[in-house]
Amino acid sequence: MQTFTRSELPEVGWREFRKVGTTRIVRINGPFVTVTREGPLHCPDGWLALDRGGWPYPIAADEHELIYEAA
Repeated sequence: MQTFTRSELPEVGWREFRKVGTTRIVRINGPFVTVTREGPLHCPDGWLALDRGGWPYPIAADEHELIYEAA
């Protein structure tokens, strides 16, 4: 199985993509755990979102501010 870290990523083959559509999210204050399709993920403070399949996933508060805007 391949493992990727921030410092060890593929050097070639990257393509640009833009997300399409809106995402439903709700603010959760404080730590929480979300059971995603990949397994449980811990979030110290942030947002709970739903993917297109209805699966929940966490978004850290600082990441949310960088990549999302209200629709």
